[in-house]
Amino acid sequence: MIAQCNGSIPAINSHILTCWILTSYHYFAIVIEAIDHRQYMFASLICRRDSFCRLLYGPISMSNTLSRVMAMLRHIPRHPRKIDTNTLLHRLETAGYDISLRSIQRDLNDLSSTLPLVADNGRPQGWSWQADADPFHLPFLDPQAALTFHLVERHLNSLLPESTLNYLSPWFRTATAVLEANDHGVTRWPDKVRVLPRGLRLQSPPIDPCVHATLYDALLQERQVTIRYQQRQATEVKEYLVHPLGVVTRDTVIYLVCTMWDFTDVRQLALHRMKSATIQEEACRRPEGFCLDAYIAGGAFGYPESSDTIHLEARFTSAAAAHLFECPLADDQRIVPDGAGAVRVSATVLDTKELRWWLLGFGDQVTVMGPARLRERMRDIVAGMASGYGLAPASAA
Repeated sequence: MIAQCNGSIPAINSHILTCWILTSYHYFAIVIEAIDHRQYMFASLICRRDSFCRLLYGPISMSNTLSRVMAMLRHIPRHPRKIDTNTLLHRLETAGYDISLRSIQRDLNDLSSTLPLVADNGRPQGWSWQADADPFHLPFLDPQAALTFHLVERHLNSLLPESTLNYLSPWFRTATAVLEANDHGVTRWPDKVRVLPRGLRLQSPPIDPCVHATLYDALLQERQVTIRYQQRQATEVKEYLVHPLGVVTRDTVIYLVCTMWDFTDVRQLALHRMKSATIQEEACRRPEGFCLDAYIAGGAFGYPESSDTIHLEARFTSAAAAHLFECPLADDQRIVPDGAGAVRVSATVLDTKELRWWLLGFGDQVTVMGPARLRERMRDIVAGMASGYGLAPASAA
């Protein structure tokens, strides 16, 4: 079985008969079945000369020979530009290949007898593709590119439209195969880094895959969508015509930022509460001057209590305020001593419910001093908590 792949190199999976033909420059490569789980294979080539055949003949690994050769060829420019072997060595080592300068020189000498490669007499020797050589495209992933695709698949899956994910799917599979076939630091990077949220991690609510795909396509195409939506704690499902403006992932919940019908006020709708979604032919209408970043920066996802900022003043224990020295609340934050084991923190912040939740999370290690309205609100909350625990609230200062 032989498949012509138009120069595209497929991934080699163990125990799968994989053959391809490389047609560039009148040579043909036939790669025969991977012989074991380590993805070693026998390769034979039929070409105009024997040198390229010698280079790739015998038990070889994808990472140590074939992929390295293709990566090397990609770095060679067209004459009159050139690249010397020392630079090639540095680039291949940076990409994660274990190779010596002597091996690069030997490979290039062998390849030049078959491919339109030329060398000068410089020290170190410079290499180029011939000026009149046909374009030589190798759609190949080196370990660094494979790592990038792998991280995109892992961390950005929920942020990309389905059409884009479908387009990238072969690259994701190839990236996984490349990482599994190599054995060096780059390929082990995904096992060494993690992103953890602060606070209690909640499970993601289930989202209808059809709704997810439809909304992302509508956002991509900038078209209106009819949705059936059930608000929290509501028993009735209602239909809305929405104009998608953006998607925001917050913790485990994905929100559609949109307007409805002919209104211009911007709303947030959770995708997991949508029962169905249908794209309309009409283009969506975008409020003049709308910017998603500015909308978020204005505190829209902090559940604003007002549109104004406030000047927060609070007394923290030194331990509770320690992280604020490294991660300030705002550019104008000030921290000054306030008695034994305590500091006073001041900063201009957005007036949001999220601010209140954050302050309450410190328990008795924080006392809000101002503004007066916020202090009164926090006192009422604490009094309610004390009552809930069957305690008489302490008299307020």
